[in-house]
Amino acid sequence: SIILLSVYSGISSSINVITGAKNYSAAMIIAKTKLNEFRMNKMHAPDVSEEPVEGYESFFYSRKTANFEHPLLGPINAKRTEISVHWRENGKEKKYELSFIYTTR
Repeated sequence: SIILLSVYSGISSSINVITGAKNYSAAMIIAKTKLNEFRMNKMHAPDVSEEPVEGYESFFYSRKTANFEHPLLGPINAKRTEISVHWRENGKEKKYELSFIYTTR
């Protein structure tokens, strides 16, 4: 029974790791897709907050655009768009973030 308990524990841990990796990969795909949609709209779209993601149950995304300020050079003629994807995994809130900095014309 001790051997079976250790085998069960190992399998359970492996399933949790695989599920976490699957969710993280899904969040990366969602963020990159939303960034590509934003870029296709010529970087013009209103900010969104906690929007559900179609086809990905329990995933939500937010997009925020603001003027970019370089840490050394100060304000420059650029914008920064941050896309974050949120989901719950094992009762904990998880998040993946993606930033895109681009010049404004």
